[in-house]
Amino acid sequence: MTFRPTTEHDRAALKAAFRRLLRDAGGQSEAAGSTRVGQQALSRYGSPHHETDHVPVDVLMDLTMDADNPEVVRTLCRMAGGVFVPLQSSRPDDTCWPQQLGALVRSGAEAAESICKALSDDGRVSLDEIHDLDIRAKLSAAIEALAVLDRHAQAVEGRE
Repeated sequence: MTFRPTTEHDRAALKAAFRRLLRDAGGQSEAAGSTRVGQQALSRYGSPHHETDHVPVDVLMDLTMDADNPEVVRTLCRMAGGVFVPLQSSRPDDTCWPQQLGALVRSGAEAAESICKALSDDGRVSLDEIHDLDIRAKLSAAIEALAVLDRHAQAVEGRE
């Protein structure tokens, strides 16, 4: 047998994220209308009983764009040791700065608060605390908010 870097847990997490994407896309029948595959294939891609059937990347992108839901892409990024950072489709203007700075401060504070809470009892952050306090999601939200501010700065650089 060949060594695979992904674990069964990783592959199950991808299938679970794919099932949530299908729900956001309106279900299998609706989702099939925006891809090159049919409802049965989509069912297999999300089914834990079809362990070796996974969604092709072009079908994933069709569904991600159609449902405006990057959840599977976000899951893949985390598994690859990174983070998904959505970029705004419209060009930001100067009035966006205060709102986006507020979002960054809020999300950063939420992440910091959860980490401090985890540290408060024994000076460590455990796996259970990461899950129970949703620390990874809060950190991702803060990173994404920071990327939005970076996008604003890029826009200013492009204008000047």
